[in-house]
Amino acid sequence: MSENDEIYAVPRRSKILVTGANGFIGSHVVNCLLELGFAVRGTVRQPKPWLNDFFQKKFGPETFETVIVPNFDDVNLLIRSLEGISGVVHVASDMTFSTDPNLVIPWVVRATQNILEAASQQPVKRVVLTSSSTAALVPEANLEIRVDEIDTWNEASLRAAWQQDTTDDRLGLHVYAASKTEGERQAWKWIQTNKPSFVFNSVLPNFNIGKILHPNIKGSSSDWVRNLLAGDPMLFSIIGPQWFVDVVDNARLHVIALLDPNVKSQRLFAFAAPFQMKDIASTLKKLRPHAAIPSPPVGEGLDLSDIVPSKTAQELLQVFYGQRGWTSLEESLAALIEDL
Repeated sequence: MSENDEIYAVPRRSKILVTGANGFIGSHVVNCLLELGFAVRGTVRQPKPWLNDFFQKKFGPETFETVIVPNFDDVNLLIRSLEGISGVVHVASDMTFSTDPNLVIPWVVRATQNILEAASQQPVKRVVLTSSSTAALVPEANLEIRVDEIDTWNEASLRAAWQQDTTDDRLGLHVYAASKTEGERQAWKWIQTNKPSFVFNSVLPNFNIGKILHPNIKGSSSDWVRNLLAGDPMLFSIIGPQWFVDVVDNARLHVIALLDPNVKSQRLFAFAAPFQMKDIASTLKKLRPHAAIPSPPVGEGLDLSDIVPSKTAQELLQVFYGQRGWTSLEESLAALIEDL
C-alpha cells in the first residue's frame, strides 16, 4: 500500500473517533488506524485506563485517548466528543441479546442517528457504521438464499422480534438482528433525508473470530469458541451454520470504508466463508490435540447462502491491503487461542 496521503479520503495523522473502542471489533479498528499513522479518540462507557496504557505503549503517548460516553443519548456530548475529529467509526451497539425489543431496537436506532447528527455539526469527512450480517439475513440451514442487492434487509427477524414468540429459542438473536437491521436502515434514511457533507458507508460483518488484543477485551463470539477448549459446549447451542470473518479482515474493511476515496455510500459485506460447528471442533482439535473438545451437533446442515457482495469486499482487501484474500478459518482460530 502506498504511503502517499493522497490515496486517503481522510488525511493521515488526523484524528478518528471510534465508538466502543474497548470491544473485540472496536479495538481492532483502533489498532488498524494507529498502524496507518492516524490518531484515535475512543469512546468508552466508563474509564478504561488499561486501554489507554495498551495503545499508548504500543504506538506512543499522543496517539490514543478515550472519552467517556455513557449511552449516546446526549447529542451535545457527542458533538463535543467530535471536536477535532475528521472521521467516525461507530462500532458500539447493544450486545445484551435481550429478548425485549423495546429495550434494544429504539436505543440502537437513536444512538446511530445521534452519532450522525453530531457528525453533521462538525467538519467530519466520513462516517462508517458497524452493522451486522444479521441486518441482511439470519441463515437457515440448507436453505439457499442469494444476497446480491444492497438494500437486502432482514425483515424476518424484525417480525420475530416484535411478535415475541417466547417458544422461539432464538428470540434474543432476532431482537439483536432486528436492532441492527433497523439501526442501519434508519441510518441510510437519515443520510438520504439530511444530505450531510460527509460520506457514509456501512460494514456488515458475520461471525467474528481472531486475535484478542488485550485480556480485558471480551467478545461473545470469541469467548464461546475459546470456551470449547475447556469443554464448554455453549457455542453449539447458540450458533448454527453460517459464515465467519477474521476480526482483522473485518477491521480492515472498516478502515477501507473510512479511507478509500472510491468507496462511497456502500455496504461492505465482511463474509469470508461458510462453516459448520464440526469445522470449528475439528480445527481446534488439530490445533490443540490434547484438549477435550465437545462433540459438535449431528446433522447440523449447511449455510447455503450466496453472499454475492462478499467478493467486492475481498477485492477491496486485496487492493488496499495487498492481501491474497480472506484469512482462513484455521488461521483465525489459531490467533484466537494463541494465548491459551
